[in-house]
Amino acid sequence: MNFENILVMRIGHLGDTLVALPAFWALRTAFPRAKITLLSNSDKKNVNYLAPGSILPPSGIFDEFIDYPTNVSAAESILGAVKLGRSMREREFDAVFYLMPRARTAKQIARDRTFFRLGGIRKVFGLDYTAKHSLAGPIPSPAPVIDSEAKFLLDLLEDAGVAIDRDELKTDLLLSPAEKKRAVDFLAESGVLNSQKLIAIAPGSKWESKIWFEDRYAEVVEALIDEHDVYPVILGGPEDRERGERLLARWGRGMNAAGELKVRESAALLENCSLYLGNDTGTMHLAASVGVRCVAIFAAIDYPGRWTPFGSGHEVFRRSVECEGCHTPACFNNHKCLREVAVDEVIEAAKAVLSAE
Repeated sequence: MNFENILVMRIGHLGDTLVALPAFWALRTAFPRAKITLLSNSDKKNVNYLAPGSILPPSGIFDEFIDYPTNVSAAESILGAVKLGRSMREREFDAVFYLMPRARTAKQIARDRTFFRLGGIRKVFGLDYTAKHSLAGPIPSPAPVIDSEAKFLLDLLEDAGVAIDRDELKTDLLLSPAEKKRAVDFLAESGVLNSQKLIAIAPGSKWESKIWFEDRYAEVVEALIDEHDVYPVILGGPEDRERGERLLARWGRGMNAAGELKVRESAALLENCSLYLGNDTGTMHLAASVGVRCVAIFAAIDYPGRWTPFGSGHEVFRRSVECEGCHTPACFNNHKCLREVAVDEVIEAAKAVLSAE
């Protein structure tokens, strides 16, 4: 393969972008001199949406970011597609690598194939592989364990003929000195000492169905304070601040950074943490991307294994129940899968991570 102008298509939210980091870097390594552009969606009506350009480094992986509108009217969608198609023709891409989430339907894949053709791109990699391994449709029960989204994307690239060294995979966000300084200054302004052992706590989620119980997080961290003298840092969005304040009041120590930092500044703060403890969230993938080991509690709403954080040393707690695979934002069965995750086992997993430092 010898391409000079490459388009990569990947849509989604924070976690969707972060799990694709190994594949993004694999492409950059395979095509070090090519211009690589990322095409993603832009959800203007979702206040919680984080565009890839605010997550990924401004250079180093991609040379340009372009997007198309989603969550808009049919007329706006058609107009956006026409403008994007014209823009793609003007850019004269040599090839596109289709790194889309596995939930893409056959209809969506066929539409994307037509779109690339109209955009003048003849070399398209990953469409057939995604169609073959699509996870569209109901999740069976019991749900089989599947490969992680990160591994799927790497397998897709290898199937397309991209040489990948699996021993040299990267998730580097190329955090800037200014972003790292902002995190250090934020910790200092909050009275955090360099000698304190920080652990990141993410007790919330945009999906209510994913949230493990507040009192259980309280018990776990109390045990970690007693044995390891940790200093908890609450991370998440503004909607998680109230929950964070209640937990900090119970622990009698810690800081609430929920909603206080930009996403890349949060990544820089996470670099100073010894552990991530929390739900299945984008913050979990952010922690994994900077090399922080995760102890994560998963609701059984999706396939087991699919959203496992990238890297080694993580501990994921997920319990199979009769209603697994529901994929609903709000639980209808009294959070049965989460209730079966016990406090003691989470404490032991977190202690093991902290003791291994």
